[in-house]
Amino acid sequence: MKLLNRKLFRDIKHNWAQFMSVFLMAMLSIIVFVGLQGAWHGLQVSLNNYLNQNQLPNYWIQSQYITNNDKNKLLATQGIKKVATGTRLQVTQNDHHLIIESYQKPITSWHQIKGAKYNSQSSNGIWLNKEYAKANSIKVGDTLPVTYNSNKVNLKVKGIIQSPNHIYFTGIQDFIAPNYSNYGYAYVSPNTLYGKLGYQEQQNIVEITGKHTNFRQVSEKIFGKRLLTYYNRQTLSDISTATDRVIEIRNLSYLFSFIFVLLAILAMYTTIQRLIKSQIGEIATFKALGFSNIQIESHYASFGLIVGVLGTIVGIIVAPLVSWFVLNSQRKMFSLPSWQISYNFSALLVMIIIVLICVFSAYFAARGGTKGLPAIYLHGTTENQGREVWLEHWHGLWKHLTYTSRWGLRDVFINRTRTLMGIVGVAGGMMLTIAGIGMPQSMNYLINKTYNNDYSYHQRVNVNNINSFKQSHPQAKQWLQVNQAHFSPDDGYNRSLIIVDRGQFVNVKTTEGKHIQDGGLYVTHGFAQRAKIHKGNHLKVKTFGSDKQYTFKVKGIVNSETNQGAYITAHTWQKAHGFYQPSILLTDKNYQHSKENTTSIVSINEQKKNAHNFINSLMSIFALIIFFGALLIIIVLYNLGSLSFIERTRDYATLRVLGIHKKELQELTLIETLITTLIGWVVGIPAGIWFLGRYVDTFSTINLEYTRYYNWQTILLASLFVWLCSLSTTLFISRRIKNIDMVQALKGVE
Repeated sequence: MKLLNRKLFRDIKHNWAQFMSVFLMAMLSIIVFVGLQGAWHGLQVSLNNYLNQNQLPNYWIQSQYITNNDKNKLLATQGIKKVATGTRLQVTQNDHHLIIESYQKPITSWHQIKGAKYNSQSSNGIWLNKEYAKANSIKVGDTLPVTYNSNKVNLKVKGIIQSPNHIYFTGIQDFIAPNYSNYGYAYVSPNTLYGKLGYQEQQNIVEITGKHTNFRQVSEKIFGKRLLTYYNRQTLSDISTATDRVIEIRNLSYLFSFIFVLLAILAMYTTIQRLIKSQIGEIATFKALGFSNIQIESHYASFGLIVGVLGTIVGIIVAPLVSWFVLNSQRKMFSLPSWQISYNFSALLVMIIIVLICVFSAYFAARGGTKGLPAIYLHGTTENQGREVWLEHWHGLWKHLTYTSRWGLRDVFINRTRTLMGIVGVAGGMMLTIAGIGMPQSMNYLINKTYNNDYSYHQRVNVNNINSFKQSHPQAKQWLQVNQAHFSPDDGYNRSLIIVDRGQFVNVKTTEGKHIQDGGLYVTHGFAQRAKIHKGNHLKVKTFGSDKQYTFKVKGIVNSETNQGAYITAHTWQKAHGFYQPSILLTDKNYQHSKENTTSIVSINEQKKNAHNFINSLMSIFALIIFFGALLIIIVLYNLGSLSFIERTRDYATLRVLGIHKKELQELTLIETLITTLIGWVVGIPAGIWFLGRYVDTFSTINLEYTRYYNWQTILLASLFVWLCSLSTTLFISRRIKNIDMVQALKGVE
């Protein structure tokens, strides 16, 4: 056994390139899977701990006003445990916007950063969210000037907090990413609300804890036409965006890791199998010396065990760095008090699979070599037998090929395993590269399409009194009314009904390339798919704030990635006697207006910048995917070239002795590489486009639908990269051909 042990370490030394190849693939497999899993599972654990510890409600309702009778009816509903009523309003603070909420007995407990805890009896204080305070350099004890309904007051900052109700706070629906420099949230006591700010209306929001099978229907029944908005944890974007991000990274982890680990396992298995089989002569020698089959098989299995365990150990050490890298890319987007990485059993399962693949690959390869008689193996009769390939039947073509071309074609078709491995490696590389390049392109396409094609306004003005605004601004352009609505049939979630007045700034088109016209309802593609709605169907619509239900024919499916819901013209809506009082004005560059009677003014450039911030939070993840994909391609193709050279060293030497020039040998390797790469490239393009579609789908949510986008530049860049990696192996082999030791390579040839 000592002899076998010494040989084990000599094998590692003499086959260092192959050992490192398997080691790197095992390591990268662990890094990719465990690293991404640690990020999404860590984010999930961080979220769950935060939400559970701070008693996040299950439902949020905003109504025109809320009475004690409403509260009692809610508490009497089966499954409902707690109800807290309060008030929400918007104030301005030095041209910035604050959403202020006030509760006597809030359900949610906020995470205290600095200052005093929330006091519902405080008469002159405000509790501000951490991100807004940091962005505007506000500290505990500062005096904050705020304005509500022309009433300017100074409020003392009593505390800096984080609320689980606003993990992903965008301020207004015009943005898809947080904008803490201009938008924040805060809490005040009822005494401050009524005494300082001068609020004189009834309470208008309610938070509910508990679960009911159809609470949406219950809320509509209790509040009737007073109901303005209804949200649960799946539809409130301040919460759902964070929980959706966990799902997005999880799906990305499984999807990418599956392809990556599959390619890596295939490469490891093939590498170890071929490495062991190249030592058939040594196995025969050990059998002739009296070593048992079990001893020999265990010896080679230990080779796989060492490389698999070492790769796994290093992968485990590096994986947390990848996890933290991914989590850090999300810190600017989500307001969480603590972040952690976490793993589940699947990480351990993948580690075990990687090690077992290495061990059993070596074991079964060695087992195959121990079955024959030593004398047969030592005589070298296990060499591949030459045979005709199907191309040789095309005599007209075959006779015009050079000798080296014929040799290369025969070798490709005879050594099917090696050829198939090369094809799979190239095709997998194309898949990962197309997806890595295409994903950022798809997201940027969404921004350009939304803010350049679908909408072409300069500014989006939210007004609080349309009648007063129209009197002072008769030159007002295109108006929009956006209502939360209950559609029937639907996918179980409330959607936006966007009522569009005549104008030139809303240019969304249907899947047939047509603009929105009078006479029907236009449903967005994402909503239509989820609710199984088709053109020609009839859809019932009930907008919140009204107790009437309307029925419209679906006139088209709209290609809109944002604002998932339905569009209808103001003329069609008014003709059906729907309530029409728009609050959003779209303007061009030449439009001049004051801030009087407005709640916010947002330019389309601000929205673009905000959307790019959203994408930038994901770019580091995409860059990581591209990096590991590129690394896998390089290792797999390098490994194939290296193993191919080792297996065929005797062939090269034989051809050289027979008078074949080095340039012809290089032509031989080039032919094989071209055939393998060409087939893999052709297969990889449609496979990569398909994979990009699945890749993009992982980021689609209830409110956003990402669509696959690629162009000839995508395919060209991916092709150039893969062909460059593949052809570089030819250069590598060509250099090694020059240094072949003819005497050593031809030993044992009779």
